[in-house]
Amino acid sequence: MTEPKAYNENSPAFDVRTDVKREQWQLLLSNVRASTVPTALVGGLFAVFFSHFASAPHTQWWWAALLSVLAARWWLAAAGEGGLGLRRGPDWCLHLSLFASGLLWGAAPLLVLHHADDTLLFTAVLLAAGVALSAFGSFSVSVAAVVAMVLPIVLGNLAMIALAHSTAYYALGAALLLLYGHQAVVMAQSRRVLAKQIRLRVENALLASQLSAQADKTAAELERRMDTERVLRASRDKAERMSGTDSLTDIANRRYFDRRLKQEISRAFRERTQISLVLCDIDYFKQYNDTYGHQQGDECIKALARVLVAFCRRGGDLAARTGGEEFALILPNTDHAAALRLAENARSAFDGLAIVHAGSALKANATASFGVATMVPAHLEAGEALIRRADQALYLAKSRGRNQVVSESALEQNMRAS
Repeated sequence: MTEPKAYNENSPAFDVRTDVKREQWQLLLSNVRASTVPTALVGGLFAVFFSHFASAPHTQWWWAALLSVLAARWWLAAAGEGGLGLRRGPDWCLHLSLFASGLLWGAAPLLVLHHADDTLLFTAVLLAAGVALSAFGSFSVSVAAVVAMVLPIVLGNLAMIALAHSTAYYALGAALLLLYGHQAVVMAQSRRVLAKQIRLRVENALLASQLSAQADKTAAELERRMDTERVLRASRDKAERMSGTDSLTDIANRRYFDRRLKQEISRAFRERTQISLVLCDIDYFKQYNDTYGHQQGDECIKALARVLVAFCRRGGDLAARTGGEEFALILPNTDHAAALRLAENARSAFDGLAIVHAGSALKANATASFGVATMVPAHLEAGEALIRRADQALYLAKSRGRNQVVSESALEQNMRAS
């Protein structure tokens, strides 16, 4: 039984025809199996009836032959449906079994021709004709199957009618021919409708398969693009972090400080909240470098950076290195008193590290000076004014002897005193 070729996406029209043939073939196999038992029962009824009422015991042998043919027919259909080794064999095996069962039914009336009266002969012809008519409905999906089953029955019936030499039989023959012709027309129409339904189902299944494949392809492409985007985003974020990070201290650099201060000034302006800025640098740092070298100077800078980061305890706080030994703290939503306390704690912590500084004119260890300024921004460009005020406070801390925290408020007192 021939198996249709596999799907080939380069010739979808051919594949639809192939799949339609496959469905028709499977439907034929299913109908052959389903019709086996009813045909065997009708054959048994014929054998018992004529062996009893027409004294024709040879009909029992006829039934045995029919059972053998039906068993072979059923096995061939089952093998074709279940793939038991015959799906690649020639499909004429099944049609040959149908032709054999048709021959037996075509010969059935002839077997009892000389053993029964006209009434029983009519019964035999009608039984055979009924089997032939049922074949039109059962095997309408395949013209070859119908012809294989019906043709020998029709020929047997015509032979029986011709041998009977009776007008009534001639009328019966004409009626049967008209009935067979009508069934052939009905079968052709049914076959076209069935073929159309199968084609629509196959085309819908093929379309669904293609849509599913396209959806899978689109999903895979989307996932690939999302992966690429994630990689690019991660690379961009990393690059941004690297561009905004000081390479020596691993805290924010001047570029990131400027951007972040602008953002915080804008937020404080919108929300009408205070923002504080602390500027600081290491006292007598040039002398420190001259005495201990640039490598130790870098270690001193990193020590102050660690101290400042330790006091940035809120999410919005930022410690940044803005110059060689210069640092800044951005403290959003922080009043002046709190900023002064934080700066004093940072100054004390750095002083407490007791980093030896023999070149200092102040103490035997490294120290730092701090300037603090606070404002509620009146405009979006207030950042420059805040930096200027904090820088002036830092300059005052330096001029007052270093290692101290000076508030911007001390600027006014200093100006009044002068």
